[in-house]
Amino acid sequence: MSKQELPTTAVVDKEGTGSLNISLHPLVIINISDHWTRTKVQNNTPNPRVIGAFVGVQAGRNVEICNSFELVHNEVDGVVVIDPKYLQEKSEQFKKVYKNYDFLGWYSTGQSVQLADIEVHKQFFDINESPLYLLLDPVACSSPATKDLPIFLYESELHMVSEQPTLLFVKAPYKIETNDSERISVDHIARATTTAGSSASQLTTHLSGMHNSIQMLSIRVQVILKYLQAVKDGQIPADNGVLRRIGSLCYQLPSTDTAEFKQEFLNEYNDALLVSYLATLTKGSNIMNDLVEKFNITHDRFGGPGLRGARRYM
Repeated sequence: MSKQELPTTAVVDKEGTGSLNISLHPLVIINISDHWTRTKVQNNTPNPRVIGAFVGVQAGRNVEICNSFELVHNEVDGVVVIDPKYLQEKSEQFKKVYKNYDFLGWYSTGQSVQLADIEVHKQFFDINESPLYLLLDPVACSSPATKDLPIFLYESELHMVSEQPTLLFVKAPYKIETNDSERISVDHIARATTTAGSSASQLTTHLSGMHNSIQMLSIRVQVILKYLQAVKDGQIPADNGVLRRIGSLCYQLPSTDTAEFKQEFLNEYNDALLVSYLATLTKGSNIMNDLVEKFNITHDRFGGPGLRGARRYM
């Protein structure tokens, strides 16, 4: 028997025949870019590879990719292994908030599709029998010669290679679809600058103007306080006309020294502290669960008893 020849590429040079109508929301692109940027800064690597999953709505041949999340994975003998438990938990969390969201596929960053991506792709067949694969090229993003979005979507199809059925990627066309809130966010992210100017977004201009107004008000309040303190200390003579104008200005301010205001403020303050406390508890529980999971993996590897029962009490 002759040795089976392996394919030299993972992509077929034609568009898929599935004729999916795929809509991609900007939130997914922003999430992937943020994931790649944080990994690059944290690991101090020029071009790291990040992997995640995306969710959305599929109705027949119409697919709408709405959101995404990062995936936990390890590399074993050069092969990327996805943590199926983490993927299942994240998918269930999204399902609780967005009832109509389903797992649609996975994403990664890189300049081209690799043969190893096929093996990663097969790991998602238990959740979706025909997942999509999205590839974003960060290097092309920073190149001034790039005119189009360096984002590519792929479907998986079986093709005959050396008389053997082989799973390969096929390019799938897509379109960018946005709603009103996403347009505002994208406009702000794309044109946000440190100073307000002609290239700044409307939100940046509004916030900069509000900041300048509050800063000017603070300066004028400080001038009034210094004047009153100087009059009180006898450093300058009192001007009754100025004092009457200051008093009139103070009387125009709403009264905040009432029992109702103090009670309402206390309730709001306690609610904010409670939310912060719950967030801290949730973060601590997640950290403890991750620690127990790593402890169990280590003890399973070396034949120890582990802490299998500990997670039931977290």
